Amino acid sequence: MKNSTQTKSTPLFATVQYSIDGDGPILVADQLKSPENMGHIIRLASNFGCAKVIFIGDSQSVRHSKIKKVAGAAAGQIEWQFCKPEELKNHLPEGYTVCAIETTDNSLNLSDGVLPEKVAFVLGNEIHGVSAELMEQCSHFYHIPMIGAIKSMNVSHACSVALYEWVRQYLVISPQ
Repeated sequence: MKNSTQTKSTPLFATVQYSIDGDGPILVADQLKSPENMGHIIRLASNFGCAKVIFIGDSQSVRHSKIKKVAGAAAGQIEWQFCKPEELKNHLPEGYTVCAIETTDNSLNLSDGVLPEKVAFVLGNEIHGVSAELMEQCSHFYHIPMIGAIKSMNVSHACSVALYEWVRQYLVISPQ
């Protein structure tokens, strides 16, 4: 029987070490309603080396057991917390640039230019996107280019695209 810690990727990651210099991104998710999306975001944060996840909203309004079930082992490997919108700045280390992944009149294509090295990505609610209150706290706005008929994306998928682009820009590869 296969060891539970062994996966198909184990041989590759035994020979190649991927890392980043410095601190990883911080994810800020604004008023999410789905504990499944929250769990997926925690798992992505762990996969991509994020520093932590901050959920804006009331922690009593969601089932933590469902968040943890979807996040799996990642729920215990990365810091995640809830806070109010006005408290966000208190939970961000100095030097982080707050950037929304949101389509706006002045948003830039996510793949154009250089993303901040110390970035806090703000992700919006499943229906309404990023709130006006949090938009005011953002320095930059990025959209994900979409060529299909549907011009919106699930919040956890948008998170994955943003993290991949950040990692693509700051990835360090070391042979072991």
